[in-house]
Amino acid sequence: MDVGNWVPMRWPCGPLAIEGEARRQGSTAQDVDLARRWCEPAALEILDGTAVNVLVVPWADGSPADAEQSRALAPLLAAAAGRKLAVAGWASAKADLKKAATTARSAGLAALATDSPEPLDGFDVLRFRSRGLEPLAGTGFLGDADAVWPGVRPPKPGKSADTDVDAVSGATSRPWIDSNAWYVRLVRSVLAPKTVWLAFAPPDDGHPLTADDYLVALVDSEAGGARWVVSLDRGLRRGLSARSAEARATWARIAQSIAFFRRHAAWGDYRPAGQIGVVSDFAGANEFLSHEILNLLARRSALYTAIRRDGVSAATLDGLDAVLYVDETPPGKELVAALDTFVGNGGTLIAPAGWKAGGVPDEATAHPRFQVFRRGNGRIAVARAAVDDPDRLAEDAELLVSHRRDRVRVFNLGVGQYHYATSADGRSAVLHLVSYPSPYPPQSIAAWFRHAWPSGRAWRADGSEASPAARAADGPGAEFHLPAVPTYCALEVSG
Repeated sequence: MDVGNWVPMRWPCGPLAIEGEARRQGSTAQDVDLARRWCEPAALEILDGTAVNVLVVPWADGSPADAEQSRALAPLLAAAAGRKLAVAGWASAKADLKKAATTARSAGLAALATDSPEPLDGFDVLRFRSRGLEPLAGTGFLGDADAVWPGVRPPKPGKSADTDVDAVSGATSRPWIDSNAWYVRLVRSVLAPKTVWLAFAPPDDGHPLTADDYLVALVDSEAGGARWVVSLDRGLRRGLSARSAEARATWARIAQSIAFFRRHAAWGDYRPAGQIGVVSDFAGANEFLSHEILNLLARRSALYTAIRRDGVSAATLDGLDAVLYVDETPPGKELVAALDTFVGNGGTLIAPAGWKAGGVPDEATAHPRFQVFRRGNGRIAVARAAVDDPDRLAEDAELLVSHRRDRVRVFNLGVGQYHYATSADGRSAVLHLVSYPSPYPPQSIAAWFRHAWPSGRAWRADGSEASPAARAADGPGAEFHLPAVPTYCALEVSG
């Protein structure tokens, strides 16, 4: 089972999909008929020439329709085999997994995908689970069952972003951006899975989706090194089934985006550049705050790395400017010693209230929520009170580190995010730039790096070749100028 090279797509069809549509509030006869039509072998024609090589079909749900599902899908499965498409069957937590595996094996399925914890031997299983840091199975596969549709959260139906501010903004009036990238970075840092799949469906909220919406979903997944189980909205599937020119054009652009990330699969193995190390056990009483901090730092495009408390060492702290210790639980002696060494060598430690700093108060650094102490060549910033606002803590962490230490700066991106990662050998890097819709016209972009990269080239996910990025001649570091980014651009630097 070569899961690392699988490019999966959800394929809702058959009696189980029909049964689900019949139960869904707001379902129409067209929706039910669509589940029938996607069972037809001819429906697979849309995959011709694309990078998609795995179908994820409904297979078992603990329903009377389970038995009929395998029979109804037989022609589709035969056609998929003829096209060299692998098929994985989705078995819900309500299904009898052993029974589902028996029918899957007989039908020639390559694996089961499931969120069921039921043990199963003798057949390949792709396990999806709620978010957490429990050890992985021996396969090294991690499926995220709690993933969300990424992007700027839209206003409520019937309202605009201007009048429904609470629907799109956080407490600081920045647009609220939903993303899975922070969690992918966490599990890749702590659990080191071989493969991460994200299972999330398009929102069913009445807002039509564009090819750019799907591109954002792919970027959010791929930039962190995960794979999205591509899932099309009903309107698009209905249009494709009816051979609508508009739907086929949208799908063609989505397919181009999928192919783009497969051509640049090596980027998925790049390491997110870390400037702030977030230290926690990321579990139990510390789970909410630590996870929210990672989410909010990612939302701010901060450069950070997640370090589990029991994994802190000189190696994991090497190259960081600061450490944010999130947990209220006091650290053990070995961790204290490692952090003391880090501070003594010039690092900044951001600690919760009650931390014994043992340094000299830094009167030159006034902060309303932290008292700063000088110790050795570094600093310790101790919170004056328990943290009650994760967003403010994320902002404070960036300010305490100081933008003077920035590794990368991006200008004129507008409402957007960026993700910066470097190759293992440090000889190349990629800056993923995502620009979300806003009332303001896009502008040309400048990206500055502290590292003086000699050259850069800009990629679009539209099948075109890269174009050289203009490099400013003067000043420290390296600054590259890019044309306006309508939705996504990757700046690849090297040298």
